[in-house]
Amino acid sequence: MPRSVPLKALWLLLPAVLLGACASLDKNERLTSLDNTLKNYDRAIRWVQFDAAWAFHKWDEGERQAPPASLKNVRVTEYKVVATHMAVDNLSYTQTVHIAYYLLDSPRERRLTDRQRWEYDADAKRWWLVSEMPQF
Repeated sequence: MPRSVPLKALWLLLPAVLLGACASLDKNERLTSLDNTLKNYDRAIRWVQFDAAWAFHKWDEGERQAPPASLKNVRVTEYKVVATHMAVDNLSYTQTVHIAYYLLDSPRERRLTDRQRWEYDADAKRWWLVSEMPQF
C-alpha cells in the first residue's frame, strides 16, 4: 500500500510537468522566431531593401506606409547592435542599434541611433517592430 501514495503523487504532478514543458517549448520557439526576425531585419536594412524592412513594422489598420522615395539615395555602411533588453514575460524586446550610412550625392558618412521596440503577436506567431522606422 505505501507504494501507491508516491504513484498517486506522480500522477498529480504530471500535468504540471507537462504544462511547464509546453511553456518552455513555446518560449524557445518565440526566442528562435525573434532571432530570425532580427537577422532578417538587419539584413534588409544593411542591403538597403527598405520595402522588406518596412514590412516588419506593425502599422495601424489601413495606415501602412511605403518607404520614402528619398531612401533610394541611402547606402548603409554599418549596422551595429549596442544594447538589448528582453522583458520578463519574453513578449517584448528592445534593442539599440547604431547605423552608419551615406547619401549617394554626398561623400560624408552619417550616423544615427535606432531604438527599436519589438512585440510578439501570439495570434500571428511573429514579432513586430512597434517603434518608429529609422529616420535616415
